[in-house]
Order: sequence, then C-alpha cells, then structure tokens
Amino acid sequence: MMILENISKSYDHKTVLSSFTCRFDDKKSYLIQGPSGIGKTTLLRIISGLEKADSGNIRFDKKPSFSMVFQEDRLIEDLNAIENIRFVTPELTKEQCTEELSRLLDPEQLNKPVRELSGGMRRRVCIVRAMLHPSDILLLDEPFAGLDADNRRIALDYIINHQNNRILLLCSHEIDQIDTFEQIRI
Repeated sequence: MMILENISKSYDHKTVLSSFTCRFDDKKSYLIQGPSGIGKTTLLRIISGLEKADSGNIRFDKKPSFSMVFQEDRLIEDLNAIENIRFVTPELTKEQCTEELSRLLDPEQLNKPVRELSGGMRRRVCIVRAMLHPSDILLLDEPFAGLDADNRRIALDYIINHQNNRILLLCSHEIDQIDTFEQIRI
C-alpha cells in the first residue's frame, strides 16, 4: 500500500501539483490521466524518490523497490536488447530475456545494438526491462509512445500479465479507457 498526502510541487513559481492525495493498493492497476504539463511525470518522480515534493507526505506499508519506464528510453545504446535487460536484471539468463523480448519484438531484432532499433522497438525493450526487474511498485510513464494500436494492445497485455501483484501506476495519453485500471485524474 502507498498513500500520498497533500503532495505539492512547483517549478519557478508555477504549481505543477497541488495537494494531491491518493491511496494506491497492492495488486491494483492505476491509469493516471491529465493534460500535458499537469504533473503526471513529476508525480512518478516524487513517488520513486527521484524528486522531492515541496510539501506533503508519502507513506508505504514497507520500504518499496521500484521499476520504471521513463518518458525517454534510457537504454545503453551500444548494447543489444538482451544485454540491456541483463544489465538491470543480471540474474536472468540470456534465454529468459530472449523468450520475454520475443513476446513483443521480432527475434531478429534482439541482437542488434538498440541504437539501430526504431523508436517503437526501443519502447518495447524498456517495457520488458521494467516488467522483468524485481520490484514492489511499477511506474510507467508514457510506455506506449511510438507504438501503433496493435503493438500498444500487445504491450498492454504484456504489462497486465507481468504485473505480479505489484502496484502499477501508468501515465498515458495513448489509451483512454482500460477496464482493469482504476482511473485517476490529476
């Protein structure tokens, strides 16, 4: 469980989040929506500890670990898709990574340096990397950017099937209604 109480954040006297309060329960999925610039990314960064709120409080039932898909890919350009996943999850074998990546990517693409992959392929590597990394909370910031409708649906199914009882917070402009997600507007 994670409880956010009165989270506020401003940049250069512009308020991005104002007294945001919400409870997130284990094993549940949440779709965080709102117009660009409203504070969705800032909220995820505050939750993960990458940024500090100006005021407010975050309470967890235990000290959590996080796995995240950022808006930018944050892949190691000279490594291939498999190596990028093994970099953050070295306990996984090459075969395990290959099997998981093959659910979202053509196997021919897996051994190329990620700098040679299209934007949509890179996003799918990021999704698999985040979902395979052991964590308590999944924070996915625009994970479907650059994906066509068919690949968004496949990636969403992959995310749902690999949630594994973790809290899942997903920010997306690409999907308006997801039946299995509780919707939160900022």
